[in-house]
Amino acid sequence: MNIRKDALMKHWMKYFLFAWFGAALLLVGGCCGGPSDPEAACIREAETNPVDYSDRANWVLLPDRTPEKLEPVDIFYIYPTVYVSRTHPVMHWDSPKMAAKTRNIALQQTGPFSTLGNVYAPFVRQGELHRALADLAERPGRNESMRFGFRDTEEAFRYYLEHWNGGRPFILVGHSQGAYDLLELLKREFREPALQKKLIAAYLIGCPVTDADLAEAPYLKTAEGPLDFGVIVSWNTEAPEAAPSLFTGRPGTRCINPLNWRTDAVEAPASANIGAVFFDGENRVTGEIPGFCSAKVEPVTGALVAVPQFPGQYDSPILGAGIYHMNDIYFFYRNIEVNARDRAANYFNSNERAE
Repeated sequence: MNIRKDALMKHWMKYFLFAWFGAALLLVGGCCGGPSDPEAACIREAETNPVDYSDRANWVLLPDRTPEKLEPVDIFYIYPTVYVSRTHPVMHWDSPKMAAKTRNIALQQTGPFSTLGNVYAPFVRQGELHRALADLAERPGRNESMRFGFRDTEEAFRYYLEHWNGGRPFILVGHSQGAYDLLELLKREFREPALQKKLIAAYLIGCPVTDADLAEAPYLKTAEGPLDFGVIVSWNTEAPEAAPSLFTGRPGTRCINPLNWRTDAVEAPASANIGAVFFDGENRVTGEIPGFCSAKVEPVTGALVAVPQFPGQYDSPILGAGIYHMNDIYFFYRNIEVNARDRAANYFNSNERAE
C-alpha cells in the first residue's frame, strides 16, 4: 500500500524524539541516584554490579512458547542507541517508559526475523548517545563509552547459550551500537569452531565492518552473496550526496547490497525492493512500500547509496544530511526477511548434505 509523506515524517520524527528525549526519562530513575558526581557513581555501579540475566526482567524480548514448540532457529538481538543523558553515561532500564520504548524498537527491528526464529534480546548498559558518537569520531577503534554494553552482550550471550539455546543454530542481529556490541562478541567468543558452526549469519547493520576487523579476527568473514552462511552481513545507508559519516569512509569497509546481495557497484533498481516498512510511535505499521528505493555499493567509501522516494525526508540532524542510518533496516525490511529465510534454508540444506 502507499503511504503519505506525513506518515513518513511521523516515522522519522518518532526516532528523532526517541533518541533525543525518550531515554531522558532515565534521569528520574537513573542508573544511580543522589551522588554529588552522578557520572562517576554511574560508572562505579556499572563496574561493580553485573546484570543478572537469570532475571527475565533484564531481557527485552524472550520467546513466549514452551520449549517443545520453539522454532529450530534462534535470533539473538541487540538494540541500537536509545539513551540520552547529560549526567549519566550508561543506560539502565528501570524506567517503565524507557523499557517500553526499547521493546518497541526491538519488536520492529526483529520483525524480519521473528517468524523465522525464537527471539532473545537482552537489555544491555549501552553507552549514552553523545558520548558514543564522540568516541566513534575521535577514537573509532576504542569505543570506551560502549564498554559496558560489550560486556553485558557477552554475559547475556553466554547465559543464553548455557540455559536456552539447546543446540539450535542462530542468527545474530544488531543495529548501530547493538551491531558494534555484536561485532565485539564475534571477535571475543567465536574463535571456537563449534560456535562458528552454529552461526547462520550475523546481520550487523549500521556498523562499519572493515578489513582491519577481519584481520584482528581471521575466523570471521563477510557475506559475498545471498546464500552464504557463517558470515557477517553489513551495510550503512546514505544518500548519493551525503555528508561525511561516522559509519563509512574507513579503509576497507565491507558492504553488501540488500537488494541484489552483491558487494560490487552494480546498482539494484527500486523494482528489486520488495518492501520498505515504516512504523509509528505505537509500533503500528504506517505503510509498506514496494519499490521504495534503489541501492548500490560505493566501493571507495564502503557506503550503501540509496535513492528513496521523497528524498530529504530521512536526513538525521544528529548525524548529518543524507545519512539514512536510522532507516538502515526499514528501507529494506522485506528483502531482509526473505534473505534471512534463504540463508537459514541453505544452512540446513548444506548441513544435511554434509551429514
